[in-house]
Amino acid sequence: MKILGCLPVLVPMVLLISRVNSYILYCSSDHDRCCDRLFINTPNSVPGVTVTASSSYVNPNHPSHNHGPDRAELFEVSNYNLPGGGTSGWAAARSDANQWIQVDFGHRFYKVNGILLQGRGGCCDQWVTSFRMLFSNDAEVFYSTEVIEGTFDRNTVSRRYFDRTIVARYVRFVPVTWHGHITVRFDLLGCRA
Repeated sequence: MKILGCLPVLVPMVLLISRVNSYILYCSSDHDRCCDRLFINTPNSVPGVTVTASSSYVNPNHPSHNHGPDRAELFEVSNYNLPGGGTSGWAAARSDANQWIQVDFGHRFYKVNGILLQGRGGCCDQWVTSFRMLFSNDAEVFYSTEVIEGTFDRNTVSRRYFDRTIVARYVRFVPVTWHGHITVRFDLLGCRA
């Protein structure tokens, strides 16, 4: 993988959204009114989307508890008692600089203007305090943003806009700093290109 260049990053504005599942998204004219929630990892997800990760935590005491990328849905709750259930949030196997979670839009390109973030729900104080976004059209050459401020607790949804619209097939979230352990629930803001 090659990482090329830096894109200027964040509109100097931080908006917070309550924990309620329904809310209104406000678009700025700078983002072409293209800031729909894309519903990554949900039954309403864009068709053909896959979400993968560099690694996923396996609890040695409960190996059937799922901490994989499929648990990274915004507002996800823990459901250990259901088949395939697990924690609320993707948790990396290790907390180090080599971890990431990636959205592949399949054979489509999407405009991405921002991200909605939460930390781990349920038991543990774990969240990402800063991150980079990597973008690619071929999964070989990635372009990076500068470091972006993450969230500050595990439940509040933080909305972060990029200063320019990114058009890409692959969008990769790369934690830079974290509280407790790398764990995230997220969704992207944008629309089809």
